[in-house]
Amino acid sequence: MLTVYNSKDMCCGCTACETVCPKNAITMQKIGRGGDKYPVIDQNICVDCGLCRKTCRWVNPKSSTSEIKRFFALKVKDVDVLNKSQSGGAFTVFSDAILKNNGVVYGAYLDKENDFTVYHKRADNFEERNLLRGSKYVQSDIRQTFRQVAEDLNSGKKVLFSGTPCQSDGLLSYIEAKHISAENLYTMDLICHGVPSPDVFN
Repeated sequence: MLTVYNSKDMCCGCTACETVCPKNAITMQKIGRGGDKYPVIDQNICVDCGLCRKTCRWVNPKSSTSEIKRFFALKVKDVDVLNKSQSGGAFTVFSDAILKNNGVVYGAYLDKENDFTVYHKRADNFEERNLLRGSKYVQSDIRQTFRQVAEDLNSGKKVLFSGTPCQSDGLLSYIEAKHISAENLYTMDLICHGVPSPDVFN
């Protein structure tokens, strides 16, 4: 396989292709200006199984027949939580429900100690979850998050994943490709107008 995507405009950097590759032949690398990462295939390892392209929702878009029937708005009554949150504290409310049921939460973490790196982090308690609150305005580095989510789901845990819409879609595509039940998986998207260049953010 020479490339996963047909053009760079048709890649959102969700990492589903990298994570699903059975030979670990794909790595996300910066290509061109802007600092955005794209999948690069090591041709010496690739066995042309095509799983990366099958998993990519840009190459193989999935049509949805579900209808949005109702909308809700919420705002947390706890002023302390509200002051430490964006979007009315929705992330805290939903993650509270998951953690109280011995579940785990995944969200973007802003590492202020290491050059303000933004990456996805796993939290299984309220203290760690609190580190994930607040908007970051940049697409996070997913790292091994999809594999960790799969492990948690296979162990029977409820999982809440919060991220950009393309990250959530990439996770759902990965879970489907690995034939893992998504019954205990809850995804929470932010309203995204496109993420800025990582280099500009840095």
